[in-house]
This record gives sequence, C-alpha cells and structure tokens, in this order.
Amino acid sequence: MSGDPKTDWCDQEELAVGWAMHALEPDEEALLREHLPECASCRRTVRNTEEVTALIGESVDQFDPPARLKAKLMDAIEHTPQERPAPVVVKVPDRQEVAEPIPLDAARRRKANRTRVLLAAAAVILVAVVTGVVGQRIGTLSDQVAAQNSRTDQLENTLRLAADPATNKAVLRTAGGEPMAVLLSGDSTAVVVADKMPANDASKETYVVWGTSGVGPVALTTFDVSPGSEDIKLSWDKSAYAHHGFAISLEPGRTAPTTPSVVLAAGQVATA
Repeated sequence: MSGDPKTDWCDQEELAVGWAMHALEPDEEALLREHLPECASCRRTVRNTEEVTALIGESVDQFDPPARLKAKLMDAIEHTPQERPAPVVVKVPDRQEVAEPIPLDAARRRKANRTRVLLAAAAVILVAVVTGVVGQRIGTLSDQVAAQNSRTDQLENTLRLAADPATNKAVLRTAGGEPMAVLLSGDSTAVVVADKMPANDASKETYVVWGTSGVGPVALTTFDVSPGSEDIKLSWDKSAYAHHGFAISLEPGRTAPTTPSVVLAAGQVATA
C-alpha cells in the first residue's frame, strides 16, 4: 500500500493496533504476520501504537483516568451488540453442501476479543489526552514530574536542617527592619529561605552571602534566585558554619567581589 501517509487506510489496521498491544488471537496474528510486509499503512500503525504506549508507560507516573471515563468504557463493553456470524459453507463427502454456523460461544469470544482490542486502543488515546502526554507534551510532563520530585527532596532537606539543634538560624533583615530571608547554617550544608527575595538575572549578576563575624565581611558563597524560589541549597563548609553574623548583597558579574557593594539584608544567629 502506498500514497499519502496521512490519508492511507487499510481495513486491517484494527488488527495492527491489536498486534502492537499483544491482544490478538493466534489466527489473527498469523494473518497479520503475512499482511505486514506488504502494507506500509499497517506497519506505520503498529509503530505509532508501540511508541505511544511505550512513552506513556516510561515517561511519567501512571495516572488513573477519571471515574466517568472508566464508567464510559465499561458501559461500552457491556452494551456492545453481538453480531450473528455469517454461515460458512463446508464440503461434506457424498452429501450436498450445507451451511455450518460458527458456534455462538466462539463467535462471542472472538467479538469480545476484538472489542477489547478497540477499547484498549481507545483507552490509550483517552488516557494520553486526560494526562496531557500527547506527542511533545510527554517530555514536558516528565520534566514537571522531575521538578516536583526535586522540589519535594529539597523541602525534606530544609525541614531536616531546620529541626537539627546544631543548625544556626539567622533572620536577615533590610535596613528598614523588614525580614528578607532566613539562613539555616549547618556544619556542611546551608539553606537560604528566599521567598521574599526578587529573582536575579543569572546571566549577569549573582547574590553573595557574606560572613560578618570577623574584622571585615568575608564572601562565603554565591547563589541565584529564580522566579518561584522558596528555599535554596548553598555550597557550605565548616569555615562558613563558624560565622554567627551574615549579610546578603546582589553583585554584578558571576563571582563575589572582595567587599559587598550594597548590603540588602543582614542578621545574627538567634541565641536560645
């Protein structure tokens, strides 16, 4: 079969879907196995069905379709009409030709199997639409799931750090006394809770954390705030943990200067 791949159609494509989903009877498999080498349309249907089901299964967590969709599918299964099979003429030696009907139970089983194939294919498309994972959207949703998992891990890390008695906690305030951020300082890790800090342009500027416990401010680490950021894990070590006074500035460039240009907020570790 040839022609425009968008308009080509073959009456065996239903079997092609079932082939891709491993839902055919042995005789149907044999029929399609002979048919596929000479039908580009059915080969394309098999390939596309396999790709859709594989991407849905591997890219994202599995989501159940809405209850109304399940009910609709079950209703379709229950009310699918059963077709009476056409009689098959068989040869009987020394007797006239007679029409021998296919047993009704066997016909119903074949019809039910075919219906399951069609409904399974429909369910794949419907679930794909419901969960928003059609075509290029699969990658987008996968990224969203990965981001959410990363966000969950970061929240758990922040909660563990905040609950640790050894963690130093400092509220950093503006010159007007308004809280801008909270710094949670551990002996090997730190988090700045930056939900009130504006996002910076990471291509040309960076935030700097300064230690202010010595004679002069010491640059401890740099970080960026992106839109929607709430808590940001910092590069930290024991020398940074030794400080009990901190300040934050926003500096041009991507490295910390020797001294802060303008301090945005500062604070001391809270004492019990």
